[in-house]
Amino acid sequence: MPSTYAPVSADESCGLRERKKRETRRAINLAALDLVEDRGFVAVTTEEIASRAGVSARTFFNYFPSKEAAVIGTTADELEAYAQQLETAEPDEGPLQVLRRILAGMLAPASIDRQLRAKRRRILLGEPALAPALVGNNIRIENALTAALERRLGLAPGASIEARVTVAAAISAVRACIEHQQNGGGGRLERNIDAAFEQLAAGVR
Repeated sequence: MPSTYAPVSADESCGLRERKKRETRRAINLAALDLVEDRGFVAVTTEEIASRAGVSARTFFNYFPSKEAAVIGTTADELEAYAQQLETAEPDEGPLQVLRRILAGMLAPASIDRQLRAKRRRILLGEPALAPALVGNNIRIENALTAALERRLGLAPGASIEARVTVAAAISAVRACIEHQQNGGGGRLERNIDAAFEQLAAGVR
């Protein structure tokens, strides 16, 4: 009787590993967000996050270097995807338009993983203790997007200040809107981001 077993190809095996990694990363991120939302950022430890996610402490640190990183959740794969969006956007969509779409998408609960995005957004708006980690995360995002915008504009790395100023201004605009909300400011976050980018567009041609 012929065997019905079909060996797994190298490509399929690689795909399974990548899917497992994504699932583990998401589990750790969601565990961190759940615990911080329930108890506050300061009270949560990396060991508790690992336990909630069902992984060892060693596995936790294979994915995230700290509990701050686990809460914020931005990974190298995500940074690469954001950079690619900017670099390959349609020519008629200006850099500020693309940056607004990318940066707002990082917070938007309407994105693919609505549960994770919505929870992450609530935490970022409600935990001022995460501010230093957000600064470091913003620097990573700024560097990745600046390099992508330089490639899109055909600029050699560091040859002009134009790309970095544009990216830094866009990130600062979103950060200002988040801080506005954290300090009791009015208006919806999305509308405030729109207004901030309208201000930028009036001065950044």
